Amino acid sequence: MRRAGRERGVAVITAILIVAIATTIAVNMLWRSQLDQRRTAAQIQADQAWLYLRGAEALAADILRQDLLEFGPDSDHLGEIWAQRIDPLPVDGGFVSGEIEDLQGRFNLNNLIDAAGQADPVAVEWFQRLLRVLELDPELAWYVVDWLDADTQPSFPVGAEDGAYTGREPPYRPPNLPVTSTSELLAVEGFDAEAYAALRPFVAALPQGTALNVNTAPAEVLASLDDGLGIASALQLIEQRGDQDFPDYLTLFAPLVSENVLPRLGERSSHFRLTARAAIGSTQLTMYSLLFREANGVVRPLLRSLGTE
Repeated sequence: MRRAGRERGVAVITAILIVAIATTIAVNMLWRSQLDQRRTAAQIQADQAWLYLRGAEALAADILRQDLLEFGPDSDHLGEIWAQRIDPLPVDGGFVSGEIEDLQGRFNLNNLIDAAGQADPVAVEWFQRLLRVLELDPELAWYVVDWLDADTQPSFPVGAEDGAYTGREPPYRPPNLPVTSTSELLAVEGFDAEAYAALRPFVAALPQGTALNVNTAPAEVLASLDDGLGIASALQLIEQRGDQDFPDYLTLFAPLVSENVLPRLGERSSHFRLTARAAIGSTQLTMYSLLFREANGVVRPLLRSLGTE
């Protein structure tokens, strides 16, 4: 009797274990199935968002092309159709929004070096004035020069080349080439997140030799054109300009800036940045696209990045 009872007890325990194991397997399979479904849904949403972003890029290119046809090639200003913010557009499962900015209204970091890969004194002094306007250390300009220039000798008396970076963890070296993103400043000696955040809205990473478009430059950049200018004078210029162009920018700026700076000013732009955002379900993506508009109106992307400028 006792033996039979023990056998029945073992059988009951075995049955319970089998049910528990089967339940665990079933729950695990269900969890994996739901996880796979979520992953699939997230991937589908990400794919949809990416396609919408590419569509926004195509729309931006068409806007820039139409702008050239409507307003002509003589000048670009903030009253043109490309400068109008696009309100969020509802799409299947979410929305898409975007805005176009003229990057030639910013100081071009790559202008700090000349075609031979050496520091451009006029551009360096200009950049130092911008740093002062923003209440940053003007000596930061030399660290950026050393990041860009072709040699490996630190600028004197302030500068940083290989020796300032190879001792870091992880170690790295300056590229000694033009930058492709302003975010590279975060890797440059002397820059921290606070300094970069203050400077970021006023600088760009464009091909060397691009002129500053005075029709789209903000007050801080206009104030950096000369030591005799300040924010107050720059704001007066912007009030005079409004969202249109200066009638004769050369005549206007000739007495305000040095003869070395004047030839570096202009009123036409070829480099624009699209910031496009797509939200589909729980997926949100932001794409930055550097667009180059040729003289014949053809617009092509030079760089794209997701999430970071």
